[in-house]
Amino acid sequence: MQPLLLLSYGAPERQEDVVPFLNHLFAGKNVPTERIAAAVQKYECFAAKTGHYSPLNAECRKLIDGIRQTEPALPIYWGNLFWQPLLVDTVAEMSRDGVERAACFTTSAFDSPSGNQRYAEALDAARHEVGVNAPVIEKLPLLFDHPLFIEAQADRLIAGVAATQSPSRWDYILFSAHSIPLADATRCHYVEQLQSTCKKVVKTSSITIPWEVVYQSRSGPAEHWLGPDIKERLRTLASEGYRSIIVSPMGFFCENMETEYDLDVEVGALCDELGLAFYRAKAVGATPKICRLIVELASFQALSWK
Repeated sequence: MQPLLLLSYGAPERQEDVVPFLNHLFAGKNVPTERIAAAVQKYECFAAKTGHYSPLNAECRKLIDGIRQTEPALPIYWGNLFWQPLLVDTVAEMSRDGVERAACFTTSAFDSPSGNQRYAEALDAARHEVGVNAPVIEKLPLLFDHPLFIEAQADRLIAGVAATQSPSRWDYILFSAHSIPLADATRCHYVEQLQSTCKKVVKTSSITIPWEVVYQSRSGPAEHWLGPDIKERLRTLASEGYRSIIVSPMGFFCENMETEYDLDVEVGALCDELGLAFYRAKAVGATPKICRLIVELASFQALSWK
């Protein structure tokens, strides 16, 4: 079978990884020192609460294991944008192994300049750096509207509704995604894809609870970034008499800092403050349906090359 390249964001796993990771992340950008210091502090606070610095790399390893269990014959490589294993090193390894062509799955299900488009640009840059012997690498389609992706998200949502002896306890669903600048949102289909996917997930799950899409983890002024912000909506919902909220991280493929810190820690604390019962559904990650979906996409791509 043609190899598969798993391409993700990358994240620090130890204290000594944090600053080098941030140096990769902010390379070439005029980032204020206070923002870098705040990022370091956030990782340290997260590690103090959870015992680890980020779950993302571990999630990628689970995904690789799940894909291998689904299709043992599929060769798999793994590269990251901003931390080990770095994408350019992985593409160089593929070249040394004699790989001429490969499919690429990225841990980004929706179209956005900071997600999908950044991965495509990184692939081109890595191949250019490796040179003429770099393999041809073709990105697999985004997952946002694939039936198995919808089913996997619905499974996570149903598990959230069933997380209590009294399912009627939950009275509102917030589907959360990473906020992006408004200027970027006009250049892609991010908002439309999120709305369409959430509508299909709700229909598939047969859940009748009111819902909406909200945004989180912005890194700029609210007036220039996608909203509504999840924290602002929680305050409004509490003032309107809602008492129990399910948050589904629809825009995040794997567990990461934005799910386990921004949601579990910060949003969880806000819900406690507001008197809201709070359940956070898990990201789809390495669920069996997702692993099967990736294998099917990779196999279909390989067939198209013959």
